[in-house]
Amino acid sequence: MVTLRRLLNRWNSGRARIALALVFVVAASMLFWASRDYAVIAPDWDGQVRGLSYSPSHLFTEKDHRHVSPERIDRDMAQLSQLTGHIRTYTVSGGLDRVPEIARRYGLTVSLGIWIGTDLEANEKEVDKGIRVALANRRVIDRVFVGNEAILRGDVTAEQLNGYIEKVRAALPSRIKVTTAEPWSTWLLNPEIAEHVDLIAIHLLPYWEGISVRDSLVFVQHAFQHVQDEFPGKPIIIGEAGWPSEGRTKRNAEASLANEAFFIRAFVQLAMQKGWDYYLIEAYDQPWKGGSEGAVGAYWGMFDATGAPKFPFTGMLRTFPEWRTYAVFAGILPLILGLLILGRMPRVRQPGYIVMGGLVAAVTTGLLVLVDASSLEYIEVGDIAMIAAMAPLVLLASIVILTEGVELASSLWRVERRRMIAAIPENAPRVSIHVPCYNEPPEMVAETLNALARLDYDNFEVIVLDNNTPDEETWRPVEEHCARLGPRFRFAHIDKLKGFKAGALNETLKMTDPETVYIAVIDSDYQVAPYWLRRALPFFASDQIALVQGPQDYRDGHESLFKAMAFEEYRGFFQIGMVERNEHDAIIQHGTMMIVRKKALEEVGGWSPWCITEDTELGLKLFESGYSAAYIPESMGRGLIPDTLGAFMGQRYRWVYGAMQIMKRHKGAIFMGTKGLSWAQRYQFLSGWLPWISDGLGMIVTLAALVWTLLMTVAPRYFDVPMSALSAAALALFLAKTLKTLLLYPQKVRSGVKGALMASIAGLSLTHTVAKAVIAGIFTSKKPFLRTPKCEDQAAVSQALRLAWQETTLLSLCALALLAMAFLNGGLQDPAESLWMLMLAVQSLPYAATVVTAILSAMANSKRPSAAVLPLPAPPSPQPPPEALSRAA
Repeated sequence: MVTLRRLLNRWNSGRARIALALVFVVAASMLFWASRDYAVIAPDWDGQVRGLSYSPSHLFTEKDHRHVSPERIDRDMAQLSQLTGHIRTYTVSGGLDRVPEIARRYGLTVSLGIWIGTDLEANEKEVDKGIRVALANRRVIDRVFVGNEAILRGDVTAEQLNGYIEKVRAALPSRIKVTTAEPWSTWLLNPEIAEHVDLIAIHLLPYWEGISVRDSLVFVQHAFQHVQDEFPGKPIIIGEAGWPSEGRTKRNAEASLANEAFFIRAFVQLAMQKGWDYYLIEAYDQPWKGGSEGAVGAYWGMFDATGAPKFPFTGMLRTFPEWRTYAVFAGILPLILGLLILGRMPRVRQPGYIVMGGLVAAVTTGLLVLVDASSLEYIEVGDIAMIAAMAPLVLLASIVILTEGVELASSLWRVERRRMIAAIPENAPRVSIHVPCYNEPPEMVAETLNALARLDYDNFEVIVLDNNTPDEETWRPVEEHCARLGPRFRFAHIDKLKGFKAGALNETLKMTDPETVYIAVIDSDYQVAPYWLRRALPFFASDQIALVQGPQDYRDGHESLFKAMAFEEYRGFFQIGMVERNEHDAIIQHGTMMIVRKKALEEVGGWSPWCITEDTELGLKLFESGYSAAYIPESMGRGLIPDTLGAFMGQRYRWVYGAMQIMKRHKGAIFMGTKGLSWAQRYQFLSGWLPWISDGLGMIVTLAALVWTLLMTVAPRYFDVPMSALSAAALALFLAKTLKTLLLYPQKVRSGVKGALMASIAGLSLTHTVAKAVIAGIFTSKKPFLRTPKCEDQAAVSQALRLAWQETTLLSLCALALLAMAFLNGGLQDPAESLWMLMLAVQSLPYAATVVTAILSAMANSKRPSAAVLPLPAPPSPQPPPEALSRAA
């Protein structure tokens, strides 16, 4: 019984739950890597081939390729003579004109290659040199290939190529057969070339056709037969046949060592049965080709670039022999990272640990897949640069995914919540309510003051400070309304006041009654509930509490679809994010519906004029000074949603830019823990800002992706799709954010899937604005304060679209990029290109959301209220009974 009780206690403590989750995810991770390795049965092979295409070994760079020493060729011929009696070359330049005389020493027959490119003068020199080499080595040369895929590349026309072929045929004895080499389909498209050659040399490369290795031999037979039927009586040889050991997957064709080994072993057997004359491509890997053919161009050799065999010629093949190494790391990394994250996160029920453990495993598996994809045998400077550029993006995406997962698990499955101490004060402490204004509609401010007049709290004052409003007709009615409301309401107008809203609040602080204990701040559009102060002040029961914050709420979300979307977007933060941050005493302070202890405010130096989000910065200063805060997640006052998309954007730009200012100014406290912030507080502030930072990097990724897509479209020979890991990271980040919203909104915001979708669209519409604010905030520090206008007239559709011209332009460019990939590059057939297109589509969604939101904003039918008559305040509401307040507290 005692043992059972101990087990239950350990289980309840969370350690057993964490252990169970980690055992599950570690086992799943290791199983994933083990599942990638399986046996492949292929025909045994004696290692002998009819012919091999030859480019020398040890060619790692273009420089190596320009001149090959006779010693290198000699070593290669000695090795290749053990496998074949016949080799094919591609050029007589760069020292390869010595191949025939060296090959003769080892009893090899040479099919001489003459390279034909775009430089017509160089072509003439190559042809003349090739003729001289062939005549000098006529005993060892049986064929001459004039050009290799020159028509496919478009380097010359068929007429030009035929001229070169005829020139060579005329110069050589008839015993030496002259031809050119092209893919089988190119011969069918250009049948006139066949009239000028002695035999037809076709390339059969199923990988480039996107054919799976299992179907490759059927394809080879079909293609060979097709050419044979088209050119009856003409000798046909296979100029190239092979499969790459590394590189991108093309449709159904996967480049892998096992597939290369299977194809070669099976093809050699088939060719022997059919009596085909062929050359395998190729003898050695050619790392230097990676620049012109993409990574896959380096990996067609039977031997690697150093001359070592790449696969066994007999016995069973394995698809992923390195799986044990990856499985070990797949067990260690999730375990270590899982212990760090699951051990640090709040105690949750078992599903929370499993979900979080699964995310940890998914992230670590993704990183290992990236390592596997980047582990090319021949890595170049460009590859290193690409990986270096991708690494921080993938790492940031991984961190954001994990932080989003922590919030999801904590919100849905948290076991215990922070207990807030509340007690009704014996004496009603003095509260000074500050209402800063700048160029606000007077009728709106009057309604705000009327609501304050209805507060069922006796000991308070209201100070309205209008700063820098240029039009006296705007601020004078507010002053008159304050006079009508009585001595409790004071008004001041100051011109040329510096420091934006912070300067106004500091000036108001100087006017505050010396007996004041608490300072309350609301925005000029907020109409508070009568019980606001009586509900909030009990949470100051502990002297440690310096701040009590209520949520921002809005009373006009019903007026239009645009405002309804914005309303839902706001609610998510205040009903999910702020609630979770409150559990760790790390709320983001907002400059409305907040009450701060006056002593603490003065102790930290008041409001900071250098920061355009002075409210958030004040909250952080209070935490750094050792104070705590309390968040009450119930609406006690409601304001106005920005009327236009422009105002919506401007408000979010200010919030994000201010966050970047704070992060730079308080970097020691946030990143290094040099002040009084706890680890949990530092984490909450950073995790709250990381999604914004990821939006900034996301914009850079989008712009880079558009440029890269353009380069892939106009120069596909030189620019290939980047590693799929980049696309996968962007897609995973988008999926994680979207799923979190869809899962949390129905549970925590109570607005269902519809509310989640509306919030997602509104949030996406601000992505570009957030990105610009992040970049500006990182590189600048003194952007002016951006006021959020209220009661604006609605903009026309054309005006709203002009406001979103950047997003509209980027959306159009993304659409053009997708069309180019789909119709010019056949992107719908290639998995890597399809993934790239999907990434482009996802990256374009924020811009589409902005355009939609701009139109909805312009179509909104809200009207500005009339300012003809300022209503008198209603009498105060009856004071609720003490027991009701006790229950509320």
